[in-house]
Order: sequence, then C-alpha cells, then structure tokens
Amino acid sequence: MTTLLCGLWLLAVASLPVATAAGAPASAAHAPRVHVIMIDKMQYGPVPTDVRAGDIIEWTNHDILEHSVTARDGSVDLDLKAGASGRFTVTAGSHTYFCKFHPTMTATLLVR
Repeated sequence: MTTLLCGLWLLAVASLPVATAAGAPASAAHAPRVHVIMIDKMQYGPVPTDVRAGDIIEWTNHDILEHSVTARDGSVDLDLKAGASGRFTVTAGSHTYFCKFHPTMTATLLVR
C-alpha cells in the first residue's frame, strides 16, 4: 500500500507544470525598477550602473536653483524647479544629458 501511495505521489508531482525562463512572461523576467538621481550643489548625483531598458529614472532637484535634464538627442527635456522631480522610462544604449540652464552639468547613463 505504501509503495502504491508513493508511486501515486511521484506521478502527481511529475505531472505538475514546470515554469521555464523561456516560457515566462516578459514582465516576470524583468519588472521595471525606479532609479533616483539627485541634483544638488550644481551637480547631477551618481548615475546608477544597473539600469536596464524599461526602467524608470527619477530626477529630483534638491538644489535651490532650477535645473533641467535634457537629452542630447532631444528625447527628454525635463525642467525641474527647486524641490521638483520628473520621471521617464529609458531605452537601451548610452544617453547623455545636460542642464540647459547650466551647460557644464552633464551626465551619461548606460542602459542595458
């Protein structure tokens, strides 16, 4: 009887569906993450190194002056008054940003 029950249990376990990475939906493979970059003392803060396509970048201006996050390719142009934040979703590649009010402020974001 014990052998029969063990055999039935093994049969039941073996017939359960198995999830694979190839069969997993894209959202399960990589849920978008939010990365925050601070702007303070006339500088963009450290740029995260683990950004993936589809992630969200949030820029927060902790400075007393207005700044922008303007992409060199024109894809993004956020004007951020003191204390304001702005977000956008990134695509793969290398993206260079600057502040149109203070052009010496620059940042490069590498996205996998």
